[in-house]
Amino acid sequence: MTTHLLAISTYQQLRMPIFIYPTLTSVSGFLLIISCFLFACQTEKETHASAYEQFLSQAYARGQFNGNALILKEGEIIYQGAFGLSNIDPIDSLSLNSVFRLGSVSKQFTAMGIMILKEKGQLSYDQDIRDILPELPYQGITIRHLLHHMSGLPDYYAHMMEAWYPDLTVDDPDKFISGNEDIIRFLADKTPAVRFQPGEQWEYSNTGYVLLASIITRISGMPFEQYLNEQIFEPANMSNTVVYSYKIGPDPLMPNRVFGFRLGMNGTDLISHDAHFLNAAQGDGGIYSTLEDLVKWDRILYTDALISSSTREEAFTPGILNDGDTSRYGFGWFIDSSLSGKKVVAHTGGWVGFVTYILREIEEDNCIIILTNNSGRYFGPVMQGLTNILHHEPYAIPRLSIAEAIGKVIMNEGAEAAVVAYKHLKSEQADEYWFGEGELNSLGYQLLATDHAEEAVAIFRLNTEEFPTSANVFDSYGDGLLARGDTVNALLQFKQCLLLDSTIIATKEKIRQIERGDRP
Repeated sequence: MTTHLLAISTYQQLRMPIFIYPTLTSVSGFLLIISCFLFACQTEKETHASAYEQFLSQAYARGQFNGNALILKEGEIIYQGAFGLSNIDPIDSLSLNSVFRLGSVSKQFTAMGIMILKEKGQLSYDQDIRDILPELPYQGITIRHLLHHMSGLPDYYAHMMEAWYPDLTVDDPDKFISGNEDIIRFLADKTPAVRFQPGEQWEYSNTGYVLLASIITRISGMPFEQYLNEQIFEPANMSNTVVYSYKIGPDPLMPNRVFGFRLGMNGTDLISHDAHFLNAAQGDGGIYSTLEDLVKWDRILYTDALISSSTREEAFTPGILNDGDTSRYGFGWFIDSSLSGKKVVAHTGGWVGFVTYILREIEEDNCIIILTNNSGRYFGPVMQGLTNILHHEPYAIPRLSIAEAIGKVIMNEGAEAAVVAYKHLKSEQADEYWFGEGELNSLGYQLLATDHAEEAVAIFRLNTEEFPTSANVFDSYGDGLLARGDTVNALLQFKQCLLLDSTIIATKEKIRQIERGDRP
């Protein structure tokens, strides 16, 4: 099912230039020129909308897009579309009012909550987080460090994946955390080491934004979801946006909720990809929203309705490291330039089956919103295509995934046949498929995760043959051999990796563990 809508925003009137024609004397002639101008504008808009529709329809037909998209140009909605499935059990179609999990796009709302508290004088960006979260063992970290991803905090996800009820699967309800307090207790009890001292580096940190949400809760005295609803969602009239208390399966209180899924390696099975024991974490993710509400969010950010213009500008200003270097991240937003060279603030999100994106060209009043729920294999090329259309640049339908193509062969005919198929397709259809090293690498790890170690080794070996100068492919080949129990040859591959790139710390640690007689 596909849907699209062409509309003129109520937020901004059509900007019309003044025409002066010395020889024009009649009112009827003037009106004729104005009518022609408006007709030309409308024709251009329709052509533009048609390009989005054609691009996304073709991507959907090729299995490359399942989701919703919206484009604003100069403050006007010029295209909206919904393509594919919202749920696989039962099968249901997306609509323009479908409610998607935003993943890390949620971070901009967490940052806004902190900025509101700062404007009210309830916190300072430069105060120590232990003033508010005293049970944490980490010294010298400020709220500003958290906002800018400069804290050096350990990744709670990686550590909890290893140590939080490790005998249970990630989708087992008995493993699910109840919320952020479980994460804070885990960090306080286990005290995983910091990665660097505060302000020394920039490193994306989900942990930091979980802590920001908990800071909001403790300072405001109300649950994070209630605070955001009262301070942001209600003032912005975002009536379909919530910090969702995760439940497994359909929820009558959220009838338009979208569920994540992925395509099985056999190319036919649709597999649920929605449940995870960390779904109840808030601040780094956890918000659900719609295209319509995210447009309202975009529009209110051009006003002082939530915060002052000076505070808002801080959100769009890069952070500064201890040595004076700047990052490309503000408060909840990456900062970049558009194809026209103007300022852009943007963020992607990815969690379970969802991959999302909001791009705001704030000097041009353009916005792209993409919400998907089928695990995002083609997300990057689709995002680039829509951006190019917006700027009247050449665009192309994404190439097909070679990993997806030969993954089907592995499941049906085995790894040897898949290697033959890979080489044939590369020889005969090189322009139709994407053959980057990441394709085979991701397929190899997907095979490892599904207990196909022999097949994974064959794919990793092929990747070393295709990309013999890449250190990463030899590290991955070593991982495959380890999973198969071949420690001797795994060690050889790890050493080859370091010959190509001696800076990879994780590979050095694997070698040390093997040489000590421990299996990594």
